[in-house]
Parts: sequence; C-alpha cells; structure tokens
Amino acid sequence: MIRMKNIRYRYPGTGWVLKGIDLSIQRREYITVFGSNGSGKSTLGYILNGLIPHFFNGTLEGYLAINDAGAFPVVGTVLQNTDAQLFNSTVENEIAFGLESLGLPESEIERRIKEISERLHITDLLGQSPMDLSGGEKRMVAIASVLCLRPSLLILDEPYSNLDWHGIRQVRSVLREIHEQGTNVLVIEQRVGGFLRDATRCIVTEHGKIIFNGSPEDSYEILRRNHLVPNYPKRCDSIPACNDPLLSVRNLSFRSQKKEILKNISFEIKNGETVAVIGKNGAGKTSLVKQFNGLLRPTDGDLFFQGEKIKGKATSQLATDIGLCFQNPNDQFFKDNVKDEILAGARAIGKNTDHAFHTICNIFHLDSILDKSPYRLSEGEKKRVALASVFVMQPKLVILDEPTVGQDGRFREALASLLDELRTQGLTILIVTHDLEFARATADRWIVLHDGRLIADGYPRELCRDEYLVRIGAMIRPEEDAGLIF
Repeated sequence: MIRMKNIRYRYPGTGWVLKGIDLSIQRREYITVFGSNGSGKSTLGYILNGLIPHFFNGTLEGYLAINDAGAFPVVGTVLQNTDAQLFNSTVENEIAFGLESLGLPESEIERRIKEISERLHITDLLGQSPMDLSGGEKRMVAIASVLCLRPSLLILDEPYSNLDWHGIRQVRSVLREIHEQGTNVLVIEQRVGGFLRDATRCIVTEHGKIIFNGSPEDSYEILRRNHLVPNYPKRCDSIPACNDPLLSVRNLSFRSQKKEILKNISFEIKNGETVAVIGKNGAGKTSLVKQFNGLLRPTDGDLFFQGEKIKGKATSQLATDIGLCFQNPNDQFFKDNVKDEILAGARAIGKNTDHAFHTICNIFHLDSILDKSPYRLSEGEKKRVALASVFVMQPKLVILDEPTVGQDGRFREALASLLDELRTQGLTILIVTHDLEFARATADRWIVLHDGRLIADGYPRELCRDEYLVRIGAMIRPEEDAGLIF
C-alpha cells in the first residue's frame, strides 16, 4: 500500500528530523508508533497523509510510493492538537463538515452522524460548541469527525491523550473494529497501554530513525530500555510537615450557560502537599482549578488563599502566588520566542528569575530552542515551555492541568522527580490528570470528582481499593490502568 525508502526530511531552518526512514505498510495493518519527544513520529505521519510536502515547506528526499500508482489513498488524520482541527459552531456541524465536503446526501450524513456519535458516546454533545468542551471531549469529537469519513488509512496522533479510561476503551474498541473491517490504522503515541495488544506491528523511532520494527510482543523491552515506559519510584503515603491550609474551598458551586458544572464542593489543601484531582472527562476538574486564580468565578461558595478571600482579587494579583499551567499550552502563549515566553509571567510580577530560569531550562531541556517561536514547536515541546513558564515564577501553589499529555516516558520520570524535589522544599502542588500511574507516583492525596461533585478525598492506596468508585466509573483499578500485559 505504501513504501518508503531512505526518506529524509527537514523543516525550514532546522536540521534533519527524519534521517533515512525505510518502511512498508501493507493492507489491513494496525501499526503503533512510539518514540521520544522530537524523534520524528508526527513528521512521519505528515508524510503519510500528504501534509508533507503539500502543506509544510522544507526539504523532502528519498523514495515514496503509494498504491504503486502515485495516488494517495483516502487518508484520515486526527491531529495531536485538537483545537487546530475543530472550528465549527456545534459538534454536529463538526462531524458533518467532512461528510458534506464529500458531497454525500443529507440522509447519509445524518445516518453517519447518528452512528458515530452513538459508538463514541457523544450524542449528548452534538448541540454544544466544541470550544465549550473539556480536552477529552474535544478529542472524542475530533476522532468522530474523521472516523465517519471511513478512510482507507486512519492516522491518529496521540489519540489517547486527554482521554479518561472510558474514552480510551471506546476509542480502542472502535479502532479494533474498523481494523477488522479492513481499514489500515496507524496510531502515534507516547503513552503505552493495552491498545498495543490490538496492533499487528510496532515501530519505535529515535533521533529520526527507526530503531525497532516488529511484533508488539517484542517491543516492550525496547520501550522500557529507552524509558518510553516510565519507571517511577514507589511512593509512600505521607502528610506534609506543615498542617496549615494554604487553599480552602467552601461549598463552591459553578454554573455556565445555565448548566451546573460544580456542585457544593469543599476541601482544603495544606502547605507542602501534592494533591491530584482525578475523574472522568467532563467531571469539572479544569473548571474547578480555574476558580483558584480567578479565570472563572464561583456562582456560590467561597475560596480562601492563606486565610484571605480570593473573591474580588484580580487574576493578575492572584498570579503572584498561584501559577496555573493550562491543559492546552497554545492558550498560554503570546510571545515571539521561547525565552520571552518563559519569562513573561515572572517579569510581569517583578520577580528576579535569573537562577531559576537557567535551572528550569536545564530540567525541561529547553536550552536549544530558546530562540524559536513557541508556536512552531512540537506539542510536547510546547507543553514543556508552558510548564517552565509557571515554575520560573516561583509561586506558592502550582497547578498543573494534564502535565503528562504529549510527554514521553523520560520526561514523565523527570517531572515526577522534579515535583518530589520541590515538595521537599515546601512547594504546594495540585495536579489535574487522567494519568493515574503518574498521580500515584507524585501525589500525597487524591481528590475524586464525579459529575461535578467531590465524591472522595484520601490516600491513593485506599481509593484504588474502593469498589464503589470503580463501579460508578469515577476511577479505574491500578492493574487495568497499567494496561500492558502480554
């Protein structure tokens, strides 16, 4: 179906991103592609779907044959950044857009929208704007808008990022089904999970080259050896040395467009704690943490930081002590280069950051890209820049919304070590995540949200054994989340 021989590619003004790729894709294959950040995974996908060379400039060399006739098959692509893919007024219009472009009759369009929305359990989202959805819900909509086109080759760039365990199961089931029906599937991922067992072949890239091309069963040792599967140290349950509350949430409720998002939530975060907020997509996690720095304001209830009410304080004033790294880093950027982007917040609040800047850049491996535009980076690099811009401000409370999305196992290990070090220095950290393995490795305590309510608050070890939480779908058993069992 597709043959590549000695494919080399570089973007304008960069070195070679792909350095001699030899690859053949036959019909009815299900291929997974893993690799570290910057190893060329997404670039490989852009060549397969024609974005390179027809959209991206740069230099492409080597031999590429498709269908042995030079004609591209019908290729569907789900991008890594879903916000770059969603632009219609409603979810229904988003799914219909591609179908209308194919000139399908209205009855067929309606039938396919109904079919795919039911299969992915997003029927209740059809009338909503994609921009009002959670990150995981946006991901499901992007997948639906491509799947309904029934491509002969489906490329998904990190389809499981931002998804909870229910979403992962749904997408995994659909991909397995369409592959069995004859569609070629190529999944580019950072997160290794049970979906690898569905694949017929696994590819691992490193520094622009393929270092493994074989059976999924034989790939795990390569993935672990290259730290693409993170190896976190075991963590013991603990409580911070200081028991004074830093943040207090009392009977907080929040409504948006007449929809009740958060319902009577109360808890405290103590000085020096690392707390993870977990729950399904749409549970209200991001809406909750945006209350803490004034990006959203509660409809009812009160918030206190260091004993003082947050109500009435400007976001810029709160940013001095409360740093929030957004789920989508593109929402956080506004400078022309990475260095200015990292320093923007600290400069705005008048903090001296010379030592912290160099330390953070080293930890996040950003020294080589300081002069680049943040908008021209890979999604993984963008996430690291966004994280660095928050840490360099040295706030008292750091809020990280889905910090492991788009990050390889090496970075997740490094981030876990960094958070542990900062915790010993007394920093208070709040992590919003679907990555329960990372949450177990970093958090002293978990807060579980479900349908806008706080339903559990306690040690991770105890909550993981709570059958009620598993039964209602508020979380998943650790052994299921680990996922990769051959």
